[in-house]
Amino acid sequence: MRMSGGLALSHCGLRILLCARRELVLLLTCWILGTTAAWAAEPVGGLLYVYRSPTTDKFFTSQGQSYEQIIKRWRPYLRKYGQHARNLTREELLAGVPPGVLILPTAVALDAQERASITLFMSLGGSLLGTGLVGTRDEQGKFVGMDFLHSTFNVRSHGFFPLSDDTFFMPFGDGPVSWPIPAGRRMPIVSSKDSLLRISAEHEAAVVMGWARSMQIEPNGVMAFDEKGKGRVAYFSPPDNAWLSSNDALLLLDATLAWLRREPHAYKAAWPNGYVASQLIEMDTEDMFYSAPSFAQDLEREGLKGTFYSLTSEAARVPDVVRDLIKRGHEIGYHADVHFGFKGVSVGEQEQRIRFMKQQMQGILGEETKDATGFRAPLESYDKNTELLLRKYGLLHHAADPGASDGRLPFFSDSESGLTPDKALVVLPRTQLDDIDFIEMKLTPEQVNIILNYDLDLTLRSGSFGLLSVHSQNYVEGGLMLRSMGEYLRKVATYRDRLWVARGDEIARWWRQRESVQVDQQWLDDRMQVSVKNTNKESVSGFTVFVTLPGKNATLRATVTTKATAVRIKSIDKFRAALVFDALPPGTTQLRISFH
Repeated sequence: MRMSGGLALSHCGLRILLCARRELVLLLTCWILGTTAAWAAEPVGGLLYVYRSPTTDKFFTSQGQSYEQIIKRWRPYLRKYGQHARNLTREELLAGVPPGVLILPTAVALDAQERASITLFMSLGGSLLGTGLVGTRDEQGKFVGMDFLHSTFNVRSHGFFPLSDDTFFMPFGDGPVSWPIPAGRRMPIVSSKDSLLRISAEHEAAVVMGWARSMQIEPNGVMAFDEKGKGRVAYFSPPDNAWLSSNDALLLLDATLAWLRREPHAYKAAWPNGYVASQLIEMDTEDMFYSAPSFAQDLEREGLKGTFYSLTSEAARVPDVVRDLIKRGHEIGYHADVHFGFKGVSVGEQEQRIRFMKQQMQGILGEETKDATGFRAPLESYDKNTELLLRKYGLLHHAADPGASDGRLPFFSDSESGLTPDKALVVLPRTQLDDIDFIEMKLTPEQVNIILNYDLDLTLRSGSFGLLSVHSQNYVEGGLMLRSMGEYLRKVATYRDRLWVARGDEIARWWRQRESVQVDQQWLDDRMQVSVKNTNKESVSGFTVFVTLPGKNATLRATVTTKATAVRIKSIDKFRAALVFDALPPGTTQLRISFH
C-alpha cells in the first residue's frame, strides 16, 4: 500500500475555551491549507490516528469491561503503516491535528468537547473511521441516542439484528471500500445481544444475513461510507471484537483506509463491459417439458436469453421443442438422464449415467450436441466424482447448490488441482431462493415477487452473481412461477445497462477469460500506472478495470502507453470509474491514469 506525506498544512493555532457555563467554544485561527484539490497531484494519504477515548474507557470500566481489549486489536494491524500510524490522546484531539484518518474504535461514550473536536477535524479535510455505537453515550455513560452517529457518518439506524450462530457479515464486491473481498462472501460475525446495529445509507458496503441469505424485511446494512464536504467517512456497525480478526476483515480494512486516505486503486472487475453484476435465469426442464417455450417467450419479450438444463429422458419426448429453443438463442444444458441425484453413487454408475445422457442428447441435437456444455445435478446432488466425470466428458460448467461457495460469484472446481482456467470446471452457485423453496414456504405470487425483487436489488448492490432457478412443472397454467415471473423479468430488463443477463455458457466462458488477466498498479510521479496482462492466446472482449476515485465525481483520464488498444472510460458511480477494453490483446497493456 502506497504511503504519502499528506497535505501541506500550516497550523497557526486552535484554542479551546470553556466558559463558566461549561459550554464548549471553539476559536479557530489561521488554518491554511497549502494545496489545491486533493486529487490534482498525488493521493492525500496522511497519518492514521487511533483515538482511545478516556470517556469510553471510563464507561467500559464502569461496566466491568476492558476498553484496552478493543484497542489492542488494532495494534498488530497498524504496524505495517509504521510511522504513519500513531495513538492520539484527548489533549491532542482537542488541540487539533493535521488532516489524516481518525479511527474511533467502538468509542461509545464521548463528551461534548470530543464530539466537537471530531466534527471540526472532519470539516477541515480529515477522514473518520468509526465502529460500533460511536457517541451514543455521554460523559456520564448515559445513553443519549443516535444523533451524533447518524449525522457524523450519514447513516440511519433501524434497531438491532437478532443474532445467532447463523449470522454473517457479507460485503459488496468491487465496491470502493470492499473490492478485495469477493461479492457476498459469508464472513462469520460474533456479537452479543443489542450490539449489532442495522443501518441504511446512500452508500452501503455490506449487509448482515443468515447463511441462506434469505430476505430481510427490515434494512440490514452493517457498513457504509460517504464523502462530506472536505472529509470522508466510513462506518462499521459491529463493534471491533465482533469481526476484526479474520484475514478477510483485514483486507476490508486495507481498502477502507486507502479510500479514506484518498488513495486510488485499480482492480479487476468481476464482470465485462462495465457491468456491476450478472444474472443467470435458468429452467430445470424436467416434468411438463412443454412449458419451456412459454418460459423462453417471456424471456424474449424482455430481450433476454436463458439456459435450459434438460432432463434428457424428458427432452427425448419433445425433440422439436429442444431444437427450437436453440434456434431462438437459448442454451441447452444437461439435467442428467433421470431425476435422481449423483452424490454417494459409485463412480461406475455415475459415469454410465453421464454417457447415457450424452447419447440421448446426441439423438436430439446431432452435431449441435457439442454446444451443450453445461450441467445441473438433479436435487443439486453431486460430489467430487461427479465433477471429475463432467470434465472428462467435455462439460465446461455446472450449476450448483447455495452451499457450494461462501461467496456470490462463479468459481473453479477444486476437484482437480493444477488445472489452468481454460481446462478447469466452472461452478455457478445458485445464489437465490427458487420455486421449490417458495412452495415449501407456502408463498403467494405477490410474496414471491417481493423476494425476487429483493434478490435482484441485492445482486446489483453487491456486484454479485445471481442465479434464479425455475422448474418446468411450476411454469404451467396455475403454476406459481408462471404467475410471478412476468413482473420480475420486466424489472430485470430495466437494469440492462448495469446488469449482465447472460446464459450459463457465456458466464463460464467469461470467467475463464477473466481469470487469465492480471491487473497491477504503481505510482510514477503524479500519475498512476496500470498494467493489464492478458495470458490468453486471444483478445478478451469487454475486459474491465475498476478505479476508485480520490474525490467524489473526480474526472479520470487514461492513456494507453504500450499498444494501440482502445479503452473506454465509463462512470460507475460517484466514487468509481471503469476502464473498458473492447478487445484486450494478449500480452501486457500499460496505461497512465490521472485525476482532475
